[in-house]
Amino acid sequence: MGRSTEIISFGKIKKAFEAIQFVRGVLTGDTACAGPFYVTVDVTDRCNLRCWGCRFHPGEMKTAPDGRLPQDVPYDLVVRLCDELKALGAWRLVLIGEGEPLMHPRIIDIISAAKGVGLDVFLVTNGTLLDEGMARALVAAGLDKIQVSLWASSPEDYERNHPGTPARMFDRVLRGVQLLSSQKSAQRKKRPRVVLHQPINRHDFPNVRRFAELALATNCDGVSFSPFSTQRGKLGAQALTAAEELSFRRSLAQLRTWLRRRPLQHNINELLRRYETGSAVWEKYACYIGWIDARVKPDGTVAPCNPCDVRMGNLHLNSLREIWNGAAYRAFRRKMLTREGLRELGAHCDCEFCCHLMANRRLHPVFRALAPFTRR
Repeated sequence: MGRSTEIISFGKIKKAFEAIQFVRGVLTGDTACAGPFYVTVDVTDRCNLRCWGCRFHPGEMKTAPDGRLPQDVPYDLVVRLCDELKALGAWRLVLIGEGEPLMHPRIIDIISAAKGVGLDVFLVTNGTLLDEGMARALVAAGLDKIQVSLWASSPEDYERNHPGTPARMFDRVLRGVQLLSSQKSAQRKKRPRVVLHQPINRHDFPNVRRFAELALATNCDGVSFSPFSTQRGKLGAQALTAAEELSFRRSLAQLRTWLRRRPLQHNINELLRRYETGSAVWEKYACYIGWIDARVKPDGTVAPCNPCDVRMGNLHLNSLREIWNGAAYRAFRRKMLTREGLRELGAHCDCEFCCHLMANRRLHPVFRALAPFTRR
């Protein structure tokens, strides 16, 4: 039956010792005594689409976001990282991209390396390269979860949200999703779990029921949605108005009821909470991502999370263990715990509708209550 699920859940910190060490670290104010619990890797900054709202490739993709020639993360670097993550007690590797991850020439080898050390592997893709061979390889490699970001519920919406891309690509992505299901059956495997994902903007918000129906028709395991990021107001015309957001939240509540009788997981409860909290998350909650996650860029640079360009170090120069409790990370963590620090980092971190809201929301009252005793 349909039930709520977070794409990345803090609840995966299962071991009591790890949880205690995590709490102990946060209470120091700047030191990590455990983790990171998962690491996100931008495997490439090459992409084959232009998507409205993409922070990396909103225009033609002739160069990387900062003007460099496009590059892929070195396979050897990922192998070293996986070995270190196992030693640090991490449980998940998220393969994503400043571009399209399936364009990395060794993406299957990367998945196999991560699975070889026991990591849960989650891949985020636009789905355009999911042909039969790729679907077969992803299933055979042991991928645990794949999120296909479709951005539309019809060919017309797809073309509108991907300037320069023909509408027929919409059906190609859906065929690719169906191929994943077929390959799971052919190889007698239950994984990867397949989630169809849609960022919500003014073009597609009335069609969430149709989107969920597409996920059912292609044998997906789940459906998810996320608020549209305006890139600090630059794409404000694409965001929902107050009236549209209210209407959309009502539609989500109706969809949640409809999904109760369908075999699809969903993140509607989380999404409603994100809209209820509002875009300015930093005004209500501190940020604890500095104790949970790290993000690795294609050139080896380590950042705290996706929309944050503060540099913590580089894996070509130091190990992740050294970076994880280095001076840059400790300074970042101190700022993330105060509203003043969050405001100061606003020029470097775009926290609009933060995707880590649920973890921060759970942790915030706990550490707010314990902090006075710790200081004392």
